[in-house]
Amino acid sequence: MDPLIAARTGNALRLRHWFEATPERLFAAWTNQDALRLWWCPTGWHPAEFAVDLRPGGRYQLAMARESGAQLITVHGRFLEIEPPRRLVYTWRWDGAFADMPETIVSVEFRAVTGGTELTMRQEVLELPKCARQLSGWLAAFERLALSVEPHPACQPPLLAQAV
Repeated sequence: MDPLIAARTGNALRLRHWFEATPERLFAAWTNQDALRLWWCPTGWHPAEFAVDLRPGGRYQLAMARESGAQLITVHGRFLEIEPPRRLVYTWRWDGAFADMPETIVSVEFRAVTGGTELTMRQEVLELPKCARQLSGWLAAFERLALSVEPHPACQPPLLAQAV
């Protein structure tokens, strides 16, 4: 285990989500810079510069810009553990936002279950007020991720339009 991981103690944010996709598909969506561009940015933002060097010690950078062009923020770090398609551990650091948030560790596990994958994500060490901000961001990211990896039935008209 990386000494950086072993030395961490304190609050952690832990999320579990089920996806209708294979672990391989989810792992690729989480680690491929082209796939990340499809789901990473929230509404009002667009991908700027994405780079992923997927190897132990390799670095990643996910930069996004406001559609208005007024702000650029980046999350970056280095990969600590990579076990395709089961586990990923990396450091997490913001630039351009959350200036008072220290570097954290993100661990993501992809476990095959009937009909899909259970993804468990843990981010540590966080002060409690920062947990809430990170929680809302991760929940929205999981929704966008699901839209990019899960099959979708043909578009149907809204229920109100079907009423007679």
